[in-house]
Amino acid sequence: MSRRTYAELTRLHQRLGRDLQLAWAGPSGAFTDGDLATTREPGPPGVLLDLAVAAEVPQAAQFLVNRLMTRRGELAPLGHPDYGSRHHELIGEPNNERTRNLVKLYILDALRQEPRVAKVLSCTVTSRPYERDTVRVVLQIRLIEKDEPLNLVVPFDLGGGAS
Repeated sequence: MSRRTYAELTRLHQRLGRDLQLAWAGPSGAFTDGDLATTREPGPPGVLLDLAVAAEVPQAAQFLVNRLMTRRGELAPLGHPDYGSRHHELIGEPNNERTRNLVKLYILDALRQEPRVAKVLSCTVTSRPYERDTVRVVLQIRLIEKDEPLNLVVPFDLGGGAS
């Protein structure tokens, strides 16, 4: 792997973008109940300074999760009718192979529309016997102009509750 120049890194950071950082209130890795994250002064108790900003790989994970957790069509009034995923249409379906294959199809379709994704290297949708209504989407994604892949696990509750 060759070292990138400052100009190349600057261009890459611009293409991956920056955004307000989200903090997820749900259980670790569940990506539920996102709210704006804040920064604080170091030390106790830490005075609130400002809203936090996500950039580079943390921003990539955030924009991917946002795309997958948004129902397709939900942002149509804002001019983005195709943003999001259709896998939410499967809420209430049984957790069987057919449903998991449809989840995978809808996830891949949503990721195909993300211009900052160069390639989805793998996507598996699994379930565990003790999590009857929840499937886990395990993704390995190559972002634009990044050599190392991003690994991401996104749970999805077929029962319609918080994962």
